[in-house]
Amino acid sequence: MPFNTLVCNDFLTPVELNILAEVREVGDGVGAILVDKQKAKWGLYLNEWGMKKASGNGTMNYALICGWNDIVKGNELEIGSFISIWSFRLFGLLCFALVLPPPMD
Repeated sequence: MPFNTLVCNDFLTPVELNILAEVREVGDGVGAILVDKQKAKWGLYLNEWGMKKASGNGTMNYALICGWNDIVKGNELEIGSFISIWSFRLFGLLCFALVLPPPMD
């Protein structure tokens, strides 16, 4: 999720921002729950990833890791699938909702 495409970028608490600033290992990050269209709950981590371009410049992105591949399989997502990710909190816990567009007839 590129930072520049986020509708709202203030969904993380100061503690979560500090965790992301200190993450050094792949597989670490802010723990979260994702809920899909079948109301299945998936545990995963939110992390920041820098993507460098050939020019030397780059962009920062949020990535959902350590569980995302299971979500892809469970929701039959394919390369090029359009999705939306919404954030919310439940009892202070960071959560995401996976929203798929309606099927095309």
